[in-house]
Amino acid sequence: MVARQIIGGIRGFGLQFAIGLMLFMLPMQAQAGVIDVGVTGKVGTTGLGADVTVPLISNLLNLRGGYNFINLRPSTTQGDIKYKGDVNLESVPILLDIHPFNGGFRVTGGVYFNKNEMDLSSVVDASTVGLGGSPVSNVTLNANVGWSKEFAPYLGIGWGNAADTDSTFPIGFSLDIGAFYQGSPDVVLTESTNTVTAADLAAEAAQLEEDLSDLKFFPVITVGIHFQF
Repeated sequence: MVARQIIGGIRGFGLQFAIGLMLFMLPMQAQAGVIDVGVTGKVGTTGLGADVTVPLISNLLNLRGGYNFINLRPSTTQGDIKYKGDVNLESVPILLDIHPFNGGFRVTGGVYFNKNEMDLSSVVDASTVGLGGSPVSNVTLNANVGWSKEFAPYLGIGWGNAADTDSTFPIGFSLDIGAFYQGSPDVVLTESTNTVTAADLAAEAAQLEEDLSDLKFFPVITVGIHFQF
């Protein structure tokens, strides 16, 4: 009951899901007599995160679940327009780590429950940036950007075994290098004056989608420290 109340009060669907998965995995491992469970704190391109790792086949195959989040406020120029950004990176990875040499090196595959999104805004002179249908000089553009793959397949390599059953030292280094496929960007573009034509808005949204298409594959590079218990 206490655990359920704690989970219910935590921000975001992703963290609730990740903690629920971890609480589900740990009793299973305890009942099986396995105590080599690892917890990893990490930082990288997916933000700040934490993983729980449990062994499925000792020193060969691990199950790993986690949660990543960060909020960024960058500026970016897309086409001729400079946007201010509000970027939320939020993901829940569910991964299998294969350790082919029974050591730290691992090959990882799985899925990221992907909720990455960004909001972009810019005040522009419509006549100078291709929105010629508007007679108003100052037009505020607002774009919401998401990606088509909510469940994004992941493949990568890394180092570290947070659930090493032979380890005599409880602390170790963790590294992940890979990418998940989050699909095509989906842009919803609005403006503040109701004077820009639908065709011009659609053209600018299409340009934004083209400019952001390089992010179909989201790079994952993280480093961290794991603790085993």
